[in-house]
Amino acid sequence: MKKFLLLVAAVASLSMSAQNYTFEKIWEVTEGLPTNADARQGISVNGVYYINVKGADNFVQAVTAEGIKATTIPGGTNCGISRDEAGNLIISTAVFPNGWTCDGEAKMIRVVDPATGKSVEYAINEDGAVAGRADFLGLAKGNMMETGELYLVGATNAGVVRMNVVDGELDEDNTFEATCSGLTPSTSTVVNYFKNAAGEDRALYVTRNAAPQILTGDENFEGTALTLPNKGASNGAQIFVFDGKEYAVYPTLPNYEDGFAIALVGAEEAAYTVENTGKTAYAQCDWVNAEVDGEGNVTIYQYLPGIAVRAYKLSKPATAVENVNAGKTVAGVKYVNLAGQVSSEAFDGVNVVVTTYTDGSQNAVKVVK
Repeated sequence: MKKFLLLVAAVASLSMSAQNYTFEKIWEVTEGLPTNADARQGISVNGVYYINVKGADNFVQAVTAEGIKATTIPGGTNCGISRDEAGNLIISTAVFPNGWTCDGEAKMIRVVDPATGKSVEYAINEDGAVAGRADFLGLAKGNMMETGELYLVGATNAGVVRMNVVDGELDEDNTFEATCSGLTPSTSTVVNYFKNAAGEDRALYVTRNAAPQILTGDENFEGTALTLPNKGASNGAQIFVFDGKEYAVYPTLPNYEDGFAIALVGAEEAAYTVENTGKTAYAQCDWVNAEVDGEGNVTIYQYLPGIAVRAYKLSKPATAVENVNAGKTVAGVKYVNLAGQVSSEAFDGVNVVVTTYTDGSQNAVKVVK
């Protein structure tokens, strides 16, 4: 019984009853993180979490389940760090706390392959100038070392600069400020590229001042406000596709604390909620992002600057285990709820379904009724 109670205790608070998904915290690192004053944004790439540490040294720090890892990746004098679809890091080298100043020579964007250390830098042209302080970077389309698109925003301009790279060079003719009505910029605004469930290009405009907007358009953007259940004012949100459906992961109320949720886009209730523990997010940022693998799993990363890096796993049913047990004869099935009660029938809410086979082996999976 103790074994099953431990399994149940690892599950976050769940409110979706339609899917047999598993959602659990898998690791957390709190020791050795840089101070929140110098490291205000982070991003995951292939299971490693990267933080851009500004200041005198300007370096990128890596975090895994085993703790802090040293890297030789140079950071920037600003906080911004993100990634593209190819898994390259994108680092802001604009001087903190200025905006994107474009003199034609200052290189403001560094793209780094974290696996090889190969890098390239881009100077933003005049058409890519962004008004107001610009601290952070969003997710980019494509491969920014070859052909891709990055979206730049500032604290006071209501447009979005579409920075285009073609064949490893800045495409100046197609780098420009795209207009879009109804945007509410702030110092912590980002625009995250994503493909929707139909494979169409979209972008998510996220600011702590207003509701997120889904942006569409081949040149200029049209925005559609996105309502997320119990969304808080901290920045940090992403849309991802899992099991053929679009989900958003985002910080929740109370404002600027460490709770977050996952919700189907358009749903009135969150699918999964990680409850607030009273930790305060620094600089109005509670960065949460998702990495989807090809095996039906999503890793959700949360970065609270100066406090913690956390990782959670969202998974579909363990079909591989089911296949191993397919030839066995079932001796009995038990259901264990969050209180540790055992029944022959499923409880409402979270259950650990324990199947015992005639050869004495067991299989335990989490389900929601």
